[in-house]
Amino acid sequence: MDDSILAPMLTGRVVIACIGNEFRRDDGVGPFIAGLLKPTGRITVVDCGETPENFLGVIASHNPDKVVIIDAAYFGGEPGEVRTVKKSEIGGGGASTHDAILTLFADYIEARTGAEAFFVAIQPRTSQVGRGLSPEIEAVARELAASINRLTAAPPSM
Repeated sequence: MDDSILAPMLTGRVVIACIGNEFRRDDGVGPFIAGLLKPTGRITVVDCGETPENFLGVIASHNPDKVVIIDAAYFGGEPGEVRTVKKSEIGGGGASTHDAILTLFADYIEARTGAEAFFVAIQPRTSQVGRGLSPEIEAVARELAASINRLTAAPPSM
């Protein structure tokens, strides 16, 4: 993913909410990325697993300016393709493997904190039962985490 797309999402106080089920292969990309991210004084990483709704209070308690939600998503792309997805594109159309609750999740966070929610979607190869990411999904996850770590290591631009 292009740093110029990520950079605006990572300004101010940011919570990165990583979603996914590690027992459904590429669906576990969110928790995998959470394990690679380096929290800083203004960046908080929350591994929400497959139940992001259980972490609403934790996320809100950090009083974020931005919440970046990272999740596997079926959007018709090539496996490993990364897209930013607008909140209006989530829900019912297969935008995420967890889309049944993501819009409500984002709505709640925005209403409770005033934070702006962003979705970073990664096209999985498979979400069949099993452990471990497909090679191309793991490579993209590592690149995305490295980009986020690089962008958040520097002082935020004002």
